[in-house]
Amino acid sequence: MGIRIDGAIRRMTTICAALLIGIAGSAHATGIAQIIHARQNHFHQLGRTANSLRDQIGQSRPNWAVLTADANRIDHLASALPSWFPAGSGKGHGVDTRARAAIWIHPREFAKFARQILRRAQNLKQAIGSRDLGAARLRARKLGQGCDSCHRRFRGNSSLWHMW
Repeated sequence: MGIRIDGAIRRMTTICAALLIGIAGSAHATGIAQIIHARQNHFHQLGRTANSLRDQIGQSRPNWAVLTADANRIDHLASALPSWFPAGSGKGHGVDTRARAAIWIHPREFAKFARQILRRAQNLKQAIGSRDLGAARLRARKLGQGCDSCHRRFRGNSSLWHMW
């Protein structure tokens, strides 16, 4: 009889361990899904802000307050961009993501692109702060080129910025 009890305890222990591992794995997948959704939300915010900036900067007499707010928002989002891609937040968590594995395979290259985008966002902010429309347009184009390059390498398609 002792053998049956030991076997039953072993099976029960194994089942409990498997359930705990499953629960932990599910919680981890849920956390990763939340990270991916937050990242997508940040990029949607960035896209809406870029569209607003593009609309204003194309005018002969832009609303400088709107441009300033847009430039500040882009600068803020660009500074946070690297934190949106923690290790393990790629495909395979039940959430559609277009981020390529190259982000995590080549993190230094991705970080280089992110730093370039931040510098260009800061340059745009500075040009808008000086109310120099020509410089602001040039800096916005440069920022757009940086975004587009990063998208081609790490997302697989170009961004809307390529239209500038």
